[in-house]
Amino acid sequence: MKTFIWSFIVFLATLALILGIIYVPSYLKSQQEKRDQSIGCIQYRQMFELSQESHIINPDGKKWVRESMAAQGLMKKYKCTPVESRIRIQ
Repeated sequence: MKTFIWSFIVFLATLALILGIIYVPSYLKSQQEKRDQSIGCIQYRQMFELSQESHIINPDGKKWVRESMAAQGLMKKYKCTPVESRIRIQ
């Protein structure tokens, strides 16, 4: 009887692990997509684009640095997916 109970517990644990491996990544991906469509992430992408444009206009200025820092703060606050930079900042 003890062996049966332990076998059943191991079976349930294995089943839970397999289901977790199958369903958790898709769940996390859908949650990230929902966050990326939020107002905060939209603001992040707009601020990031603005900082990129400011950098193109004046690479030596401080405006793009402030905008970039603000965009980074929004990204962290709302847990947005990072946007790839179109320009290379040295």
